[in-house]
Amino acid sequence: MSNPPQFRPSPSNGLLTGRLGRVTRCAIAAAFALVSTFVHPPPALAAQQVTLMLNWLPGGAHVPFFYAHQAGFYKRAGIEIEIQSARGSAGAIAALSQGKAHFVIAEAAELFTEHANGLRVTGVMVYFSRSPNAVFTLKRPDISQLFDLAGKRIAAVRSSFSRFLFPALSAKGKIDLAKVHWQNLPPKSLLPALVRGKIDAVASSTMVAYQYRTAAQKKGKRLFILPLADAGVNPYSLILATSQEFIEKSSVLVRAFVRATAQGTAAALERPREALMAFLKVNPAALPARVGAEWRVAHSLIYSPQSSGPGFGKFSHSRIEEMRNILARLQRLQTIPSTIGVYSNAFMPSIRPLPRFPKTTPPNP
Repeated sequence: MSNPPQFRPSPSNGLLTGRLGRVTRCAIAAAFALVSTFVHPPPALAAQQVTLMLNWLPGGAHVPFFYAHQAGFYKRAGIEIEIQSARGSAGAIAALSQGKAHFVIAEAAELFTEHANGLRVTGVMVYFSRSPNAVFTLKRPDISQLFDLAGKRIAAVRSSFSRFLFPALSAKGKIDLAKVHWQNLPPKSLLPALVRGKIDAVASSTMVAYQYRTAAQKKGKRLFILPLADAGVNPYSLILATSQEFIEKSSVLVRAFVRATAQGTAAALERPREALMAFLKVNPAALPARVGAEWRVAHSLIYSPQSSGPGFGKFSHSRIEEMRNILARLQRLQTIPSTIGVYSNAFMPSIRPLPRFPKTTPPNP
């Protein structure tokens, strides 16, 4: 019996077989590498730890920061945020200078004061673009505008910024300061004095209007609010700030944090109820009615599509200069000869929110 034919590959067949073998081995190796990637993913970069210090205890004014955190804006930017609170803007800025915080929410006026004291702090985002400073009175026929306060008794905390702004109102012809009877009262005495009729008006902030309105309603009265911004006195209020040293050392992180904050704030303006619910979830001790009322006010102060200026969250040089001039006229507040270093628009992205305004009652029904 003859032997079966033996197949002998030609040199070309052997070359092809060798190539196919190598290709097969490479494919198998790649497949194992792919599986290994899913089973043992490469370690992710650690998130940057950032501490934000609020100007006060968490409230309606701070809803966007908690919403930005809960909605993942900071996480997507590679940031792990810790939100802490201070008892005033001065305390927040002090924490910044002591290295206890990377960013703060503080009053712009306090920023000027600290610059005068030699502290290198820079505003990197406008938070409250509209001033909350206002005069509260109970609705009555003889007071319908600021000029009507001439001859009336106005109470304020002696060192309050709301009171310090009255010379600017006088310069604009909105009030005759020579006829105003000032009464210096501690913060806790202002509301009772107004409701009981011991004074005619209070210089305060619209952020506390809820407490005044509630107390007035219990007495069968109605609160009337005269915003100073409507009279042309509209300095910046709350801003996001950091130290110039941190900017110099971590400019990439500063840019990422400002962008995440701006995007989260814009989203909160567009989804106000969702933002409020996110805040209440992580602050269960907060009173929903009060926080809701504060958030409605804050919402109107952060951004208005009709507002003119450089854009959402950005500083206007002319408004900064006007504020410096106002502060320079106040003998009890130090200020600085230049606004260089006080603010920067370099880190703020161009965003135009489309706000959905929360359900609210007109300020003066």
